Amino acid sequence: MTTKLRCVSSAMLLFLVSLFCVPFTVAQDETARKLKGLDERYSQSLVQVRYRQQVARSTAEPPDEDELTTTGVIVSPQGIVMVSAIVYEPFNQVPHGVGIRFPASVNRAVARIADARIRLMDGTEYAATHLGRDPEADVAFFRIEADDREFVPVVFGAETSASVGERVVVVSLLPEPLGPAVAVELSRVQAITASPQAGYMVATGAADPVGSLVVSLDGELIGYVDALTVAVPDTRSRNPLAFLTVMRDLPKGIGRGYARPARDFVDASVRESEAEPARRGWLGVEMQALSDELATHMGLPVKQGILLGYVYRNSPAEAAGLEVGDVLVELDGEPVDVSREEDIGVFAEQVLRAGVGANLELGYLRDGVSATTTAYLDPAPRSAREAETVKADQLDLTVREITYDFLATRFLEPEQKGVVVVKPPVAVSSNPNRVSPGDLLLRVDDQPVDDLDAFRAVVATIRERQPDEVVLFVERGFESFFFAVKPDWN
Repeated sequence: MTTKLRCVSSAMLLFLVSLFCVPFTVAQDETARKLKGLDERYSQSLVQVRYRQQVARSTAEPPDEDELTTTGVIVSPQGIVMVSAIVYEPFNQVPHGVGIRFPASVNRAVARIADARIRLMDGTEYAATHLGRDPEADVAFFRIEADDREFVPVVFGAETSASVGERVVVVSLLPEPLGPAVAVELSRVQAITASPQAGYMVATGAADPVGSLVVSLDGELIGYVDALTVAVPDTRSRNPLAFLTVMRDLPKGIGRGYARPARDFVDASVRESEAEPARRGWLGVEMQALSDELATHMGLPVKQGILLGYVYRNSPAEAAGLEVGDVLVELDGEPVDVSREEDIGVFAEQVLRAGVGANLELGYLRDGVSATTTAYLDPAPRSAREAETVKADQLDLTVREITYDFLATRFLEPEQKGVVVVKPPVAVSSNPNRVSPGDLLLRVDDQPVDDLDAFRAVVATIRERQPDEVVLFVERGFESFFFAVKPDWN
């Protein structure tokens, strides 16, 4: 009897297992079918974009040109491709990784995007033209140069939405050497964000999720994964506003992706030419938050404001009579609500929004006495990070123009002539110290180098002569050196 009952129980167990496994298997098969359909669909619309851009190894160095890669999304049958505006960031060694990113209110005036090529998932590759950007949607656009082909675009909808816990799919590109290939990853919406922007947080294991799409299992496009920008002041640099934005790449750091809602891109299009970008407004000061402790130490009658730690020569601030040690307490009649370093960004945004040509009414304290002045905002001059560079391959030498912050940090006169060494020649003789980055190059052989144009002209004459040796004359602080360089004419 015991044996019979045991047999019956085993049979019942098998029946129950099979009963519950059938719908579970069907559900799995249905999910797999949908994922396969998404792979096939978006393999036609996601592309790899290669381009050349100005990048730097650190924020202390001027940029140099390098080849970068990003994920693009085809948005029209004619081959218009949308990418994240992070391509305009000229200071990222890893284009979508940790680095400096300016906020959307700052124009990417120095972005030099060139030699773009777009590779499709079927292996075909085309030349591409950089068209420009949409500053409101904070995206950029390329056009695939292929008149004989029609493409499959994605469609961003205005009414799409998602809720916390909802199952979604992250559609991304695998990096080389694995790809490019489309990867579909089942995920869930982990949170809905309101600050600094409205969007969704999704779990993702994508190596570089920026440019990826978030879609429903039914294929509805919900969001676009972008870099998340967090504003903080940079008090270590003599930036005219002492304000930069550090891009915290959350997807790489903690396995999450930040997806902007699909509705943000419904009307995205090229709205601003990059040929002659507008410069941001410039006040020309280095700022420090006025803390309670600092206000008490200085005996000031206020507990909030901005202490001027530096005023650039020939700047709007200098023209308005502002001096080092002044404390800004009002902007256009409103109090300057700054008591922490992170609050400086709010004031900086107000100055940026005012724009070139604006008249700012500034209230300030000097030695505890109240005063007012008007500052007329000029276009911001190029900083060392934005400086134009010239490379002389035969001399193994790269130089850049002298900028206002270079002059200020080295206490040089505005009329200083020369060019700044960025990458010195590796093989030099006649001095064990060698040429160093930051040296001021004043002469090449017996020809003066007043600026970048003069440097180009001197290099051109050297190419014609092809001498065996070229002598560089540089200044380093209060010292000066001669260096002999042997050009490579091969």
